[in-house]
Amino acid sequence: MPKVRDIEKAILELLKRTAIGLTTSDLAEKLGVSRLTVMKYLQSLKGKGVIIDRKVGAYKLWFLKETLDTRKRLISKRLACILAVVFAKIFPKRLEEIAFNVGKNLATEFIKRYPDDYFLLEKIPKSSFEKIALAIEFISENLRVDGFEIEENRGIIRIVGPLCNDDTASLSLINLIAGAIVGYLETDTKKKAEIVSKKIKKSDGEFDIVFEIALK
Repeated sequence: MPKVRDIEKAILELLKRTAIGLTTSDLAEKLGVSRLTVMKYLQSLKGKGVIIDRKVGAYKLWFLKETLDTRKRLISKRLACILAVVFAKIFPKRLEEIAFNVGKNLATEFIKRYPDDYFLLEKIPKSSFEKIALAIEFISENLRVDGFEIEENRGIIRIVGPLCNDDTASLSLINLIAGAIVGYLETDTKKKAEIVSKKIKKSDGEFDIVFEIALK
């Protein structure tokens, strides 16, 4: 059997090469060891603060902490909130429409220009709602995101956490996120996506946003 250090090094190398993360089963298969064996090493690496896990539906994905931290810095909340304020100032009467369309185009253009990241996400054996929730949480700061299918061609995306200090900017950002969700879902499912309901609550500085989306 390989030495502990060899297995840990192999796990880190595999996680370094993936943008979206790997399940315990994925790692066990690639390493040629049992799930119980790889889980022992994953827990050890997690205890050292080198890797972290994220639960998505019934699955747990493992990431290099360094990779996740780097990804989160790609889109800072501060920059997103400044953009949201600019939208509010330039398009006060069409703020919701403009922010939504910008978000939708951002999602589709990102997929076109960075297909490798999308293909990794596409491989994950989960619903499109779970995958977009994972992507939002992966690149955001301090947001908890869940996605699940409630019936065929209908699902929920729930986002909880702090947004911008200014409520108008926060609402603009929410509409941008809504557009990004629709843009991703339409690309991933090849169906028309529509947000049929949007519920927004705020308590103690945190937003609780629930989107219900239908695919047609």
